[in-house]
This record gives sequence, C-alpha cells and structure tokens, in this order.
Amino acid sequence: MIFNRFTKETRRCVVAAVEEARMLGHDSIGDEDLLLGILRADEGVAAEALSSLGVTLEGARKESEGMLSDALSSVGISLEELRREAGDAFEMRIPDYRKIPFSPKAKKVLERALREAGRLRDNHLGTEHVMLGILRDEDGKAVRMLARLGVSSEMLEDRLYELRGRAAS
Repeated sequence: MIFNRFTKETRRCVVAAVEEARMLGHDSIGDEDLLLGILRADEGVAAEALSSLGVTLEGARKESEGMLSDALSSVGISLEELRREAGDAFEMRIPDYRKIPFSPKAKKVLERALREAGRLRDNHLGTEHVMLGILRDEDGKAVRMLARLGVSSEMLEDRLYELRGRAAS
C-alpha cells in the first residue's frame, strides 16, 4: 500500500491536510488541502522549499478563500455578504466525527507522488514527492494558489531539487 512508504513528515502532512479540509468545510480532501497540509505540518523538504519562496500557511489559506470568493462572485454570490447575514450561524467547519474522503484530484496527486519517488529511485515517499505530484497538475487548485502567491511550478520544482540534493549530500 502507498501509505506504507510515507515518511513520518508525509504522514503528518496528510493528517494536517485532513484537518485543513475539515476546518475549511471541504467535503473532500483536495490538492489544495494537501498543499495546506504541507504548510501546516511545517516539516520536510516541501515545507522548507515553500517557506524559502515566501509561501506561508496564512497566505495560502487567504488565497484559497479568495479563490472561493471569486468562484461565488462569478455566480452572483458574495461570500462576505453571506457571512455577514448568517452571523454566528455561519460555520464552515465539518464536525470531527464525519469522515472526509480524498477527492479524485488528491488521489491523483498521491499516485503521481509515488511515480515521482520511483523516477527518483527513492524507496520512501517524502513531502517533496507529494509536492511534485501537486505540481504535475497545471490546472490544479494548489498550482493556481501558488501562482496567485507569485510562485511558479518551475521555480518551486527547482527549489525542491536543490534542497533534495543538499539533503543527500
């Protein structure tokens, strides 16, 4: 099974991704939640690469919310107005007892991460492999979030390989 190859940092990132999805009210764990999980756990090569490029958890959360707000605006709904009208009743968080599945996109990210680990001849699946899996989907929400934060896939991939090489030395 794929999870057997996860490093402890990668496991922590996936657990953090589940919590991010729960907190944001997502009905499934998406590629954006995996990105937020990497940032929230703040461990491993991927977190170091993101941090070195100025990507923060708070900034990524803000971009995720901004993308939601933009999507709602495109159909005539104001997220801020909705929040204001609902007041204290507005709660997006999904209860802890409810299981949140991985979306097809997140499953593809993890499959691509496994392929990246194999391509790099690694017998473990680290946060860098998950990040590379995220970056392989140019239309993914996580890649669009990063672009809105001023980080290109190429820039981040180069940084991942640089840090990975340093760690191997």
